[in-house]
Amino acid sequence: MRKRIIGTVTVALCAVLILTIFNVNFLVQRNKDYLLGRLEQALGRKVSAEQIDVTFIPVGVRLVNFTMADDPSFSDGSLVRAKELQVNFRLLPLLIAKFRPGEVVLVAPLVTIVRNTKGEYNFTSGMSKRLEGNTGDGRANPSTHNQNRPSIFIHSINLSDGTLRYRDLTNGGELTVTQVNLKVNDFEWDEPFEIELEAAVMAVKRNLRFKSRIGPIADARDYGNVFLDGDIQADDLDLGKINRVAPQLQRFLPKELRFEGVYTIQDLKFRGKLNNLSLKGAVTGTDASVRFE
Repeated sequence: MRKRIIGTVTVALCAVLILTIFNVNFLVQRNKDYLLGRLEQALGRKVSAEQIDVTFIPVGVRLVNFTMADDPSFSDGSLVRAKELQVNFRLLPLLIAKFRPGEVVLVAPLVTIVRNTKGEYNFTSGMSKRLEGNTGDGRANPSTHNQNRPSIFIHSINLSDGTLRYRDLTNGGELTVTQVNLKVNDFEWDEPFEIELEAAVMAVKRNLRFKSRIGPIADARDYGNVFLDGDIQADDLDLGKINRVAPQLQRFLPKELRFEGVYTIQDLKFRGKLNNLSLKGAVTGTDASVRFE
């Protein structure tokens, strides 16, 4: 009797898996523009791909040579290009023919960020509709907080061998970050999530490693009040040059801190909120200074 029950459950699970795969294949093959249309709706940008394939383990779709267009007022180029974009779907929604991404994998993406002479960024234009519920002081209105969340919710991101190019037209500064590996795990608005980052910041080899548990962020009106718990390591990181190229990034540090020079950071642990952060570790610098105001 027990063997019969196990056999029945196994057959049922196989049937569910087959039905799930069939639904993915049917939806994609019947109308390959459907997924691109959903992405365009969610991102507020034109997207394209040379090829779309169905994957079975895990169940999802793979977009080859994926491109997300730039804001036309900035350029006719791309905001994001990737050798591959893999979207893995949650199984249960597929049974009723609905796409619900569980994880997004980006292979060798190139992201180009531009800040124009007005101080506007090329990646913000697609967000305009989502920000309509904001109040005049720039803080999110809690009553519209849920409405402003993306229509396609992504729980995990795995980005490998990425490149970030940043240009600031207000001062002519340029910044390039290469060999970027980024993982965001178990993202939820109402729960803490994990993030891991390693990259080569204006360097030949990776010189920055960052790992942290962040959040929750659902009710945060100020990024400075979001809880952080993690560590950071860096080798010959030129914070002075970064400040000169992108001085507005200083806003993401406590206002009391100002960094200049080249730093090596050895397993610096941090815990708390940016506005009240506890630090423990070793920091050394070359022609460097740290100023508390």
